[in-house]
Amino acid sequence: MGAYVRLVHHWASKLDLVAPGDINRFEDRHISDSLRALPLLERSLPGPFADVGSGAGLPGIPLAIASGRHVRLIEPRRRRAAFLEECLRTLEIPGEVITLTAQEAAADIRLARSNPVVVARALASPAAALRLILPLVAPGGVAAVWLGARAKIPAGAEEFTHGIAIVRAE
Repeated sequence: MGAYVRLVHHWASKLDLVAPGDINRFEDRHISDSLRALPLLERSLPGPFADVGSGAGLPGIPLAIASGRHVRLIEPRRRRAAFLEECLRTLEIPGEVITLTAQEAAADIRLARSNPVVVARALASPAAALRLILPLVAPGGVAAVWLGARAKIPAGAEEFTHGIAIVRAE
């Protein structure tokens, strides 16, 4: 994770990757939080997982590093997508960066209903994020969203672990 942290520190201010107050606590606040979904990946069907609205690569890059799984980082902002490409290349992470919105990705036949796990952290409100990512989840797969401090578990979702809600796709 150290090389990823160094990349984020180097590019954070140039690309507005994380809040200035968070950069010095990046590992504790963001990486640790991202890795709370690792057991979900470990229990899921094989295949690539997707991180929608990846931004600085959270939670996708820490999860890909820890799991060794192919990751699809879906990020519509070109400068951030370029940063994510650099992360995959430099860190030799198996994956791809997809420069599309969640809605565009869901309309792409290569991506729709093709991921055993789809995650979103800080994409939108939990209910809205689930609506955006569920079209990308393969049958039998899981959509996972992080909940803010005051957010409630959306209707139809269940709590995977404290602060992460999931919906199982049929």
